[in-house]
Amino acid sequence: MDQNLTPSSPEQMQRYLKAAQIFTPSAPIDSQELFAGRPEQISQVVSAVAQKGQHVILYGERGVGKTSLANVISQIMRGYSEQKVFSTIVNCDVIDDFTSLWQKIFREFDSLREYADNPPEEITPESIRYILQRNLGKTIIVIDELDRIGRPDATELLADTIKTLSDHLVDTTLILVGVADSVNELIAEHASIERSLVQVQMPRMSRNELYELLDKRLNLLAMTVQDLVRENIALLSQGLPSYTHLLALHSSQKAITRNSDCIEKSDLDNAIRMAVNKAYQSIANTYHQAISSSRKTIYAQVLLACALAKKDNLGFFTPPDVAKPMSLIMNKKYQTTGFARNLNDFCEEKRGSVLCKKGIERHYRFRFVNPMMQPYVIMQGLAKDIIQQEDLKNFS
Repeated sequence: MDQNLTPSSPEQMQRYLKAAQIFTPSAPIDSQELFAGRPEQISQVVSAVAQKGQHVILYGERGVGKTSLANVISQIMRGYSEQKVFSTIVNCDVIDDFTSLWQKIFREFDSLREYADNPPEEITPESIRYILQRNLGKTIIVIDELDRIGRPDATELLADTIKTLSDHLVDTTLILVGVADSVNELIAEHASIERSLVQVQMPRMSRNELYELLDKRLNLLAMTVQDLVRENIALLSQGLPSYTHLLALHSSQKAITRNSDCIEKSDLDNAIRMAVNKAYQSIANTYHQAISSSRKTIYAQVLLACALAKKDNLGFFTPPDVAKPMSLIMNKKYQTTGFARNLNDFCEEKRGSVLCKKGIERHYRFRFVNPMMQPYVIMQGLAKDIIQQEDLKNFS
């Protein structure tokens, strides 16, 4: 560790380590006390959980906080429910089929563990209904990363399970967490489950929600942040809370080593450098593949403009959305024809397939394949001096 980043006293070290406990970029939130924002989504999910026969599919881009919300729902329900609430959360794996998934779930409940160790001859939606109806009270089962489940027939069987639990008014709520395609696949298997399936979209967090996240945790550290730095952390995060955690972690730790209670621009500069240098290797490799060339090109600038472009709730943008940030970056007027080829190249394997596109020719919409790439691209733009922190507000 660089000497100027090393805590110089036991008191500094204690605060330094506390910052690492409060800001957790690599793990979802599991405490209602630390959860921030999402009032609309919380209301939708809680309302569904409170009703027999209702189930939830929570969907959105990766990294928007779906798992964190699912984690705190049971805590919220325990605070309001008059009956005992049982809950668990399990992750789907590529090797899972319907049976192995439910064996995972059964293992999580003391009263159901016998069914994991000695499963019925055949685990079916009807046998699951029979087991849940006789062995538990109010139950919340979160099935995370639905899109990773390995067997195609598992989705169809989950749809059947939702239908039979709903038809028999079993007091168990399934909360299925996945990306948008998971919704389409599930409903395609059983159009009749739409009436019993509450679809809750998780958009990227608003700037005010990211401010709430940041302020709530800084209060626990007895720290403040300069207004412009606070704004830039939110802008850099692009609605993805894990990046707010990451930048706030490194910024607050840098301020602590300066023996300061206020995060300043220099602290965020340091956090950006650390985030770029310590990024996941897959993200760094894809970025460099996307922009690298043996001759001078504008790939880095176009990818940065894509990252800064205005997007819809599912992260899609159009070529005209890219034109404004591209013009600001290049300091001259750019039309879509000036970078259309670059956009298409970014969708090809030779450029790391960093973007994907949907639609028809002349009406394509683009999106980052990995949402976590978008803030990384912006931070690379800052690290390479293509843009400055002071410029970020011009792109919001």
